[in-house]
Amino acid sequence: MTLPFDAAFLGGPLQSPAALLVAALALVAAYAIFTLVGFGSAMIAATPLAAVLPVARIVPLLALLDCVGASARGWRARRRIDRGELARLLPGMAAGQVLGVTLLAGLPANALALALGLFVAAYGAWGLRPARGPAAGAPLGGLWAVPCGLVGGLLGALFGSGGFLYAAYLGRRLPERDAFRATQAVLMALSTGLRVVLCALAGLIDGSLLLLALLAVPAMFGGIWLGHHLDLRLSRERFARVLNLALLAAGLALVAKVGWAP
Repeated sequence: MTLPFDAAFLGGPLQSPAALLVAALALVAAYAIFTLVGFGSAMIAATPLAAVLPVARIVPLLALLDCVGASARGWRARRRIDRGELARLLPGMAAGQVLGVTLLAGLPANALALALGLFVAAYGAWGLRPARGPAAGAPLGGLWAVPCGLVGGLLGALFGSGGFLYAAYLGRRLPERDAFRATQAVLMALSTGLRVVLCALAGLIDGSLLLLALLAVPAMFGGIWLGHHLDLRLSRERFARVLNLALLAAGLALVAKVGWAP
């Protein structure tokens, strides 16, 4: 069964009602979780979306959606940022994003989908590892900004999922929670804005993708509304465990799908 109109602009496989439902539910879930935990929208949305869209379409689509929300949060938080930490992270982040978008534009679709599945599964498995004790929260040296910015930018450009590295670095550099939240918000605004520009320069954003992003806005705001109104009954630790189990399962499912593809 196909839609009763020409939906080729939706990106190939994203033409049946079932595929559209998968995409809408993935976006609602992703932005609900993002509202609750502060990052992770792309990791939640990208894996189910990869079943109905090429990865090279998913990353710029989510960058467009993230840019709207991240810019608003960053503008509100701009007065509390730590400018020193922002300056340390930005050069590596920019270099990583340039490299990541170059790879995104040139790698085969199946290779990108396989890499995405492995990345999401690995992140979920990493989140499930046992705590290492008090030393795990020891402060980091400022030089860690270079690899964290570079790898975060690379993962952000390839998979839309580098924010957790910035959060891990800033969380161990900024004891003031307001400064951490503000700096992370501004950094994510700059990151998503740069990703949109680079994707546009690489030819990954066209009129059909802009239309698809516009159609996806209601699902994004639905997820944000759900996140704000959700009565979360799980503790933070149990919620993190459920989230990481879901990421592990979703990543392995995508790897299996790509592996079985002809």
